[in-house]
Amino acid sequence: MEKRHDIKGILFNFSGTIDTEGSDWFDLIWKEYREIGTPITKSDYLAAHEFAEKEISEKGLIEPWFNFYFTLHTKLSLQIKYLISKGLLSDNRCTQKYAQQLATICYNMAIMYVRQNEKTLENLVKQYRLGIVAQSYGNLPAVLVDFGLASYFTDVIESSMVNLSKPDKEIFRLSVNALHIEPEETLCVSNSLNSDLLPAKDIGCKTAWLCQRTVPQAKRVSNYHIASLKELNNLLS
Repeated sequence: MEKRHDIKGILFNFSGTIDTEGSDWFDLIWKEYREIGTPITKSDYLAAHEFAEKEISEKGLIEPWFNFYFTLHTKLSLQIKYLISKGLLSDNRCTQKYAQQLATICYNMAIMYVRQNEKTLENLVKQYRLGIVAQSYGNLPAVLVDFGLASYFTDVIESSMVNLSKPDKEIFRLSVNALHIEPEETLCVSNSLNSDLLPAKDIGCKTAWLCQRTVPQAKRVSNYHIASLKELNNLLS
């Protein structure tokens, strides 16, 4: 494998990249709704998701100290509230437990993936500066502490804290600058092409797409394609 000595730092997306194996939490939560037998459609779920995100944004419902479980529980409670208000779910003891049930399942799932990916972070931090650029609520430092990951990252840039949103290229410039390296010396790793990899590529970063699907070489727009974070060890060796 060709040596890649020009890489000095790695910029990670967090949600769907470090806390899963490339899957978006929107899809994972929908899967769990189906698993527990909720009688709703995907469009019902989408509407509930959008309602919850709007409520969180307008009312600032995610506290800075919230870990991932409390974040999930807040979002899911709002979704269940919406579904009940629209008559899509009954209001009973069973449905009132859905938020706690789903939050616990997803939190435990995230812990499993984080523990797997932590081994890769342990290896990478010995040679590279690691950072995170996240579209989040301002509580990511608390999430990282709860997961035991805070010590691996030189800097964490959150959209809500810098008044920038993905895919704005400026949030990626800011994140690279925080690592005190140049874009050309930075590898951006994410499960999202549109939100992360394309804007990162536009400012000069190299990119690695975390995607478990097989993608023909001719259709790849990122520099590298990985099916798991552990492949970074070989990619950068």
